[in-house]
Amino acid sequence: MTIDRLKKRMDGRFTALERRVNGRFTELERRMNGRFTELERRMNGRFTKLERRTNRRFASVDARFDDVDARFAAVDARLDRMEARISARLDSVIEKLDTHFLINKNHFDHHTVILHEHDDRLKDLERQTGT
Repeated sequence: MTIDRLKKRMDGRFTALERRVNGRFTELERRMNGRFTELERRMNGRFTKLERRTNRRFASVDARFDDVDARFAAVDARLDRMEARISARLDSVIEKLDTHFLINKNHFDHHTVILHEHDDRLKDLERQTGT
């Protein structure tokens, strides 16, 4: 066998071996890509389910917060109405007290004048009688 024929034969064998190895790598790459694609699909499905579940939970929490906000608004409105009623009643009581104070002051001033007048009369009588 000559060197050229041996070289040709070896080149053929290496070419066949290279084709087989390339075919195996291609098949392995195709299988790995398929597995990764399937894994990606499964994980995307899981994440989608998780996102939907989380969104539902947050929606229910948001709804509860909205209910609490509505209750606080109702309580605030009720307290505002109560404050207005109490303020009106206090203003009425203050006006009544001011009126009574003024009446009592007028009575006190009137009685003070009468008391001084009686005291002056008694002093005049005591001076006249010498007692």
